[in-house]
Amino acid sequence: MRGERSKHERIVIIKNLFEPSLFDREVHLLLEYQTDLREECGKCGTVRRVLLYDRHPEGVAQVTMGDPEEADLVVQIMNGRYFGQRQLTAAIWDGRTKYRIAETDADIDKRRGNWEEFLETDEAAADKGKDKDDSAPSSAKETATDDVSASDTKAPPEMKLDEPKEQLPAVESGADSDGGNDDEEKDAKDQPV
Repeated sequence: MRGERSKHERIVIIKNLFEPSLFDREVHLLLEYQTDLREECGKCGTVRRVLLYDRHPEGVAQVTMGDPEEADLVVQIMNGRYFGQRQLTAAIWDGRTKYRIAETDADIDKRRGNWEEFLETDEAAADKGKDKDDSAPSSAKETATDDVSASDTKAPPEMKLDEPKEQLPAVESGADSDGGNDDEEKDAKDQPV
């Protein structure tokens, strides 16, 4: 319709957010950066998707908002802001520029190796914590189990914590828990690739 803004105007491109080699060294930061962006941009409205182009040399992230006015607010609060001692630039996506960087097979293998190493160190730390509990004196174990059982009886069922589950990293996150959104499927051709 006349006067209506284009769908690509809901997309904000944020540059200088990170250095690509950062995610090679510290894989877990990928999820932290996504979460931080989702929280900050969520102050301006509905965040539909956060996508980090972790191989792009300019440190590019894409944030898809619910409507163009919300995207304008994100540009206002994020442009010129400092994040991790880096000054960000934020702008509405032009609808043409592609930010995805193709990876070679060697790059893919290296990234997967780093991720597997990260997972193994997490598992080793968890196993080390279990071994430490096993080597504790029996009186300390009894005291610890008494404390746990006492807290279990006092806490309502919805407050009990489950065992932490292993999570795989996702470069892309969506706002919908069911994973599908008709608007996003229609707009897939409008997304920078």
